[in-house]
Amino acid sequence: MVWIALTAIVCLDLVKPPKQPDLGFAWRETELRGSNEMKIRPVMFREQSRWVRLYGIDVPNASQRGYSGARQDLEVLLGRAPDVYFEDEDPKKCLRRNASYVQYVWTQGKLLQFELLRDGWAHVNEEGRKGKYGSLLIAAEAEARRFRDGLWASAK
Repeated sequence: MVWIALTAIVCLDLVKPPKQPDLGFAWRETELRGSNEMKIRPVMFREQSRWVRLYGIDVPNASQRGYSGARQDLEVLLGRAPDVYFEDEDPKKCLRRNASYVQYVWTQGKLLQFELLRDGWAHVNEEGRKGKYGSLLIAAEAEARRFRDGLWASAK
């Protein structure tokens, strides 16, 4: 019986996270706004602080079910004053919405969008499906649905 359980665990086809590309100098997260937006400041002070919104995913708003879980997961993923790196979907143009940059955000070698999706606290939106990490983001959301994590837990 134990052998069957161990074999089943080993055979799961879990989605492998993307590897962080070289993105230049580090930033620090200083403030969270909601569960998908953060203020970051440069470590080396070459640029001004900026608000960054997570590209390609939709997370619950403060009035929606799952908001506190998404916010807590984001706080855990960011840890204590980690270095963060951001990456534009299109390196030739910077996407902005409501005075925030909309970008992929990496910390501790992990893509935040991927981790929030895999933990079940977000949905991939249309932009994310078409983006450079689209197939990985879709697979991460599918994995969370399959294991009924986060937002999908009520389906148990």
